[in-house]
Amino acid sequence: MRYADAPEQQAWRQEVRRFVRRHVTPALRAELRAHGNEGEGPLARAFHRQIFDKGWWGIAWPTEFGGLGKSAVDQYIFVEEMEAAGAPAMRLSITSVAPTIRRVGTEAQKERWLRPILHGEVDFAIGYSEPDAGTDLAALKTRAVLDGDEWVVNGQKIWNTGAHTATHDWLAVRTEPDVPKHKGISLLIVPMDRPGITVQGLETWSGIRTNAVFFEDVRVPRDYLIGERGNGFYYVMMALDFERITLGSTGLLRRLLEDLKAFVRGTVRDGRPLGAVPWVRRAIADLEMRVEVGRQLGLLNAWLVDQGVVPTKEGSMAKVYVTELNARLASVGMEILGLAGQLAPDDPAAPLHGRLQWLYTTAPLQRFGGGTNEIQRCIIAQRGLGLPRK
Repeated sequence: MRYADAPEQQAWRQEVRRFVRRHVTPALRAELRAHGNEGEGPLARAFHRQIFDKGWWGIAWPTEFGGLGKSAVDQYIFVEEMEAAGAPAMRLSITSVAPTIRRVGTEAQKERWLRPILHGEVDFAIGYSEPDAGTDLAALKTRAVLDGDEWVVNGQKIWNTGAHTATHDWLAVRTEPDVPKHKGISLLIVPMDRPGITVQGLETWSGIRTNAVFFEDVRVPRDYLIGERGNGFYYVMMALDFERITLGSTGLLRRLLEDLKAFVRGTVRDGRPLGAVPWVRRAIADLEMRVEVGRQLGLLNAWLVDQGVVPTKEGSMAKVYVTELNARLASVGMEILGLAGQLAPDDPAAPLHGRLQWLYTTAPLQRFGGGTNEIQRCIIAQRGLGLPRK
């Protein structure tokens, strides 16, 4: 693969940069900080509408589904530049759900779901984990039983982030109770406005909300089952591989590192420029190198998608590396900022608007979101190095 942008990719990167310079305003960033993940404010909705109108959510989608037909590398460049600008994030509906529907859904399902996803009319939360089935996803107990032309769903999900604002849940359910656990799971689309659904908020250390969701005799149309009945575990693994590609983007880290470098350049501490302190210089250089390594891993994953490959071990590598780097950059950055670096974003005295403190408190969530890093290391060992399961 090529590690530098080709001329057409460089032109695309510059086009995205020009757009975010005009439209990602300080007011939009402030609104995003204030809202967290409690839904979108008016500025974010207006920003997303512009993205929908330009067709940019479907950068790497085939043109027959309303996409631009660009490469996965082009999509990675887009995500990277959006994150670097502090723009609203690309949704899992686009990065995880839609690619899976394109690969395993029926033609009718592709027609039913893909364009509404692309235009923001449908937004998914991801319902995989349960109180007793997270790391071992195949142990899930939420049931779906076919009753005529409807599935009847009963059970509970946890860490169902976004379920309080999403229109639909991308739900892993057990449909075959009498077969080996990996083979008895199916993937179901559940509208969140159906009777019998209860959403209970759970607040994380960083203030980001996630949810426990309860399903009691929730009825869903029969054709909302995606792919083949009983193959849902493997579809979930596919969707997670796509999700991890986005989790491996370094755009946010690049932006925070640039902010930290600007702070170092402009700060004098104890009568000495902070940028002249040897340990600070070494720390910044080390972070610069590590962010670039993460970026190259992300590009490798995008390139593999363009070759027709669904990254597995490579997606896990990028996910582990970047989420661990989040914690490292936040920790080192807060040490450079000094005691004030521990101030939260809502404190006016917080340097860099408290973004490094925010990153530090969100890092544990990122380590297990999209699959725990411990399990990702097992995937790398087994699929990448050929090591045995036990």
